[in-house]
Amino acid sequence: MKFNDLFAGLIGLAFAAFVATASWNLPNPSEQPLGPSAFPLILAGLLALCAAILAVNGARATERGPLVTRADWARNGGAVLRLLLVPAAVVFYIAFAETLGFLIAAPLILVVLFLAGGVRPLQAIGLALAAAFVIHSIFYLGLGVQLPWGPLEPIRW
Repeated sequence: MKFNDLFAGLIGLAFAAFVATASWNLPNPSEQPLGPSAFPLILAGLLALCAAILAVNGARATERGPLVTRADWARNGGAVLRLLLVPAAVVFYIAFAETLGFLIAAPLILVVLFLAGGVRPLQAIGLALAAAFVIHSIFYLGLGVQLPWGPLEPIRW
């Protein structure tokens, strides 16, 4: 689906109103003129300004076309399937990360996504393994994030 900018602008305005409302009464323990609510309110104002411009431009564009159209790629079943594979991969990781561990779950997900994207099988396997090890090294060794090990717990380094 392809939505007119009017929708995005209205959603942006609603989000700006939410942020402004949520930050309006933040406590100011030090009684400074610019308390904790100042920065979120400034951002909400800027977001509201940008969203309003987007909504106005979208409203002007309604004269040239419909509010909602189906994009060309959405008419292709394979493209929609590839799009749906991404949230399915996230759900798979959430469901099986503790059981399988990162170093098993991540390459499985990446191989499926690479194959769906048209990468050759051997290349997909190699890229998936390399990417999983690099990501694991960055997060586990570099940043100290504890990733699940699953059945690889005995060889944890």
